[in-house]
Amino acid sequence: MLTFTEELVLLLNDEDGAPLPIRQDIVACALVGAVLMDLAFAYRIDTDLEALFVNDPTPTGKPTLDRILERIAARTEVCDAKMWIGTLSVEEAPSIHEQTLASLVESGILTVQESRLPWIRFRRYPSSDGKTAKELRRHVADVLTSDEIPDPRDVALISLLDACEILPDIFPRQEIEDFRPRIALLRKMDLIGREVAGAIAEIERSIIQAVRARAAQFKKLLLILSIAAGVAAFATLVAPRFPVADRFSALYFERLWFDGGWQLWSGFALLGLSGAGVLAVLLLKLRAIARLGGFNWWRLAHVGFGIACVLALFAHTGFRLGTSLNAALMGCFLAVLVLGGLAGVCTNAAGQLRKWGIKPKQRVIPIRVHIVALVPLPALLIIHIIAVYLY
Repeated sequence: MLTFTEELVLLLNDEDGAPLPIRQDIVACALVGAVLMDLAFAYRIDTDLEALFVNDPTPTGKPTLDRILERIAARTEVCDAKMWIGTLSVEEAPSIHEQTLASLVESGILTVQESRLPWIRFRRYPSSDGKTAKELRRHVADVLTSDEIPDPRDVALISLLDACEILPDIFPRQEIEDFRPRIALLRKMDLIGREVAGAIAEIERSIIQAVRARAAQFKKLLLILSIAAGVAAFATLVAPRFPVADRFSALYFERLWFDGGWQLWSGFALLGLSGAGVLAVLLLKLRAIARLGGFNWWRLAHVGFGIACVLALFAHTGFRLGTSLNAALMGCFLAVLVLGGLAGVCTNAAGQLRKWGIKPKQRVIPIRVHIVALVPLPALLIIHIIAVYLY
């Protein structure tokens, strides 16, 4: 029988064995939670109101579980489940993931496939028989759609996935909405034996607290950067043009805006940063970048590219909006950046906006307008580049 940790690792990959686009700190909390649940179901650990402690130090025979069990047993200080999840998710989660994958490969459940690109190397772990991971995903779906009383282990696994908000990455959004009543019912069922029920409940509560705390920190960072990007773009729009001396000057700024070579390089830098920002979003929509860092880190990269575009725009124009085609291009570019910053605020400050009475339908307006504003940008850029080379 697979452990919670092994089942979780199987579910963290898609059907082709590539990682799902889940933020790495959430994956870390989920992995540690799965290990602690394994130890609780094996009657090795227990909890009370103040501490998580070992009540049986006998090894389980699973190297990953036994290493964590030994570490908990060796600590003399009183520590609760929340502290252990916070500590282990930082210090042990990567090795838990790697050792569990290695164990699944060794047991013949998974195989290893390496994919190499000129600058990227990554691994996929598809099922060796093409069935195990699919069967596990189908089994979870069957539990969520059935009216029958589930196995206690299934209840614990689904509760872990729900606590870490991983279910929406495993199943389509509409299915998750259909599953919600069943998930709520499962989490209320008192099916787990009394010997481990308290430990499982405390582990789950601690995971939820840890995941929410880290999500709040990440949203705060994205919010700050979104505001910075929007304000910087708006300042570029309203700021007076940078003055240029009417006689010989040694200012390097003037070389940026009047030297053909500098203009060329700053223009290509701006084009590259813009393309990278758009590419990041396209890859997010296609779920093609999970193996390269996780969903939310690419959201952060998208905002970072926006800020970099503002700096490159200053280097290329010196706050000069230009005339005719150049004015249209600058207006479109700045509109995209300002609306992008506003969209980031609406996304990452949703809780506060909700308190102010701003409804979800209103919060998505800047996001949609941000996307619409992108439509004419490629054509304007192409015309601008052609005009530069022709004239």
